[in-house]
Amino acid sequence: MELSERDINVLRLVGQFSQLSTPHLRNLVFFDRSHSVADVVLNRLTQLKYLARVGRRASGDQGGAGAWVYQLGRFGRALFEIQARPATHPSTHALMIADTFVALRVAEGAGVLRIRRWDVELPVPPVRADLFVAVDFPVQQRESKYFLEIDLGSESRAVILEKLAGYWQVASQSTEEYFPWVVFVARNQALANQLKGYIRHAPAEQQEMTRVFMLGELIQQLTRL
Repeated sequence: MELSERDINVLRLVGQFSQLSTPHLRNLVFFDRSHSVADVVLNRLTQLKYLARVGRRASGDQGGAGAWVYQLGRFGRALFEIQARPATHPSTHALMIADTFVALRVAEGAGVLRIRRWDVELPVPPVRADLFVAVDFPVQQRESKYFLEIDLGSESRAVILEKLAGYWQVASQSTEEYFPWVVFVARNQALANQLKGYIRHAPAEQQEMTRVFMLGELIQQLTRL
């Protein structure tokens, strides 16, 4: 069966993020269609083994069954020549990277910004950015770039400081007039406060290029940064 351009787009996005939930794909691909259209397409691609369901995303702090989470299936991995072993359970980190990107896309749809470039897991030796975005702010008539680091509270202070030192090394060698902001995105205020505490132990110049925001306030804060 021949795949449509929309099918390829779905598969490409799932491959780029490694995992996406049904709501992610509805927002990114099927935003102008009913939920039933998305469900039909995702079910068909799953039956054809281009997609595979990893499980359901936990719903809320109390857990419980949420939306289906998809990764590339056997034929999807073959299509893009991906050799990585498929996951056996949903990745909270990958899904929050997708949450962050969807927030940016929603803001784009509202005319707040325009995404010029984006990359997931972008190598910036000696570090790797969870999500890189270059955006325009039409109302403010300016552009900006961000290395977005998605934090779930699982990394120690030493790891965070090592990551900041890596970004500073890149910034020190950069020939760009303005180096992208390094923005840590936290799930809640407690994790944001923990990150801010870690970052206070970094040298002053590394602190100056770094910001910490909760996901719910990210877009608003970026317009002020």
